[in-house]
Amino acid sequence: MDADRRLSKALEAANDALQHLSMSPDFNCLDCTHIDRLLGRVVDLPTEGNQRNSRRNLLVIRQWMITEGPGVVLLEVLGQLYWRLGELNSKQFEKFKGDLQQQQPYLSLIQDTAAVTLVIQRIRHIQRSKADACQDFLCELSDLSGLKVDSPMAEMDALRADSTSPFTPQSVHSLDSNSSQDSAFVSLIKYVPSSSMWGGDIEQTLTDFYISGICPGRTVATQSNTYIALFEMANSCLSTRYALLSLSASYICEYLPAQKEAYHQAELYYSTQALKALTSQISNGQNYEGALATSMLLLHHAAINSEDSPLCWSCHANVFDTIPSDLANHHSETAFFIRAQLALSRTAQTAFQLQSAQFHSLETKNWYEGTPPTEAQKICGVLGFSPKLLFLISAITSLASDITSPNKLMYAQVQETQLQNLKQWTPELQSAEQDVLVATAEAFRLAALIYLRCRLYGFTRFHPSVLELSEALHTVIMSLPVKGSLYTAIYPIWPLFVAAVTASSDKRDRLYQRVVPIREGDKNTLPPVLKRVSGLRIWLANQDPSCQKRSGWWDEMLSPSSSTIALGSSLLCLG
Repeated sequence: MDADRRLSKALEAANDALQHLSMSPDFNCLDCTHIDRLLGRVVDLPTEGNQRNSRRNLLVIRQWMITEGPGVVLLEVLGQLYWRLGELNSKQFEKFKGDLQQQQPYLSLIQDTAAVTLVIQRIRHIQRSKADACQDFLCELSDLSGLKVDSPMAEMDALRADSTSPFTPQSVHSLDSNSSQDSAFVSLIKYVPSSSMWGGDIEQTLTDFYISGICPGRTVATQSNTYIALFEMANSCLSTRYALLSLSASYICEYLPAQKEAYHQAELYYSTQALKALTSQISNGQNYEGALATSMLLLHHAAINSEDSPLCWSCHANVFDTIPSDLANHHSETAFFIRAQLALSRTAQTAFQLQSAQFHSLETKNWYEGTPPTEAQKICGVLGFSPKLLFLISAITSLASDITSPNKLMYAQVQETQLQNLKQWTPELQSAEQDVLVATAEAFRLAALIYLRCRLYGFTRFHPSVLELSEALHTVIMSLPVKGSLYTAIYPIWPLFVAAVTASSDKRDRLYQRVVPIREGDKNTLPPVLKRVSGLRIWLANQDPSCQKRSGWWDEMLSPSSSTIALGSSLLCLG
């Protein structure tokens, strides 16, 4: 009886995993924590005598992967199967496999090339992680012993190049940097000193990392970079300095496995000190410009760590509710950055949510009036689009929430005309950087037009005008770099979201494949967005292709009932 129960429990765990995997058919939004843990042990089998049972069980998994395909290891996605299999004897395990082989979801899994690709990708990820950890330890030993440890950068370059996901379309002509121009760090962090240089003054280390590693990855613009201006402000504003150090520690943790806990503690310490200093300076009526800078950095910090925090990243916009309105510079780049994050996130809220939302004063203040036309259409270097475009996106959302307006259609047509005629520009000289800025701004403009027609006109993704715009947006997004020196934080996340929910399933999959390097790279806001879109797949697939116009479908799409994943209370960061 106990044997039957153990077999039943193992099959139950496998079926739970299959059901979970079915919610993300392309595996793009899987949490691979348990899979990685098991793969790490399967790849590097224990040798200690007291772990013979574990070694035997892992060998069983290893042989199972070899005989039936690597995809079987994905059944560990919920962290339940491996220990259940450890309770089975060889006959029970064969019966377990036989029962699974009668199920179509299991057969589909082991035949799915995407599953194989994912497993190979995770093994390479483990390989890189182990190599990084070994190099860190070697450098620590060299510091103590005086032995010279050669830099592994050449080997790591080759490893990173080899580990590029096969999902990424190689045939697409894009603005990605040529491999000969790529640095060792091709994601948002553009530079990390060698491990032997870490240590000593932690604040100096974090400061150097912020300047050399973080700032270059914020924008492709060469004439201005708000994050560099924030560093200069940190010299005279203590709260900004603490916020800067906390943000730097948050990113640097990923590069120092051996010192991760120490830098995590530094991250917590400096963020706490930043909030204390910010509260003090606002209470004393000091340096409001610095307060805005601090809030921008804290918001950035919270947004990239949103899945680990119970607080919504948007809480840092509260600074505008505490600073006297006439003393806050609502036209500063820091204010524009925070306002943009809020405005984009509001597009993912239903009309009901918008009507009951508690808006920040930053959102309700008439900030756009009086902006010179030339400046209004100038592309912001750290956002990738212009103030006028942000104003129009906000206006569309506001109009969508005003269900009683008798002139909604007229206002919508005015906004549509302005979007169609919008000419965004940049002072950047003709260069690859300028091309990326202009293309990014165009992606936002096209996405705004789609957003307007879908949300205000009720056009579905099957309407000819939406299909045409969606095709154009898809082409622009596919051309933008996702790695290398030209890939920065201005990558258009919101347009990607709009494109994904208005594209065909094939095009949506291509978009997912395109952004694999971003998802696997440094901390960013893309993973929660992809997770949200993946939760809509079934709802999107069930839409009637013959229906080209349906009022309120955008709101229906955003409602919790349309998603297969639970929606949190925090705003979805789309910036």
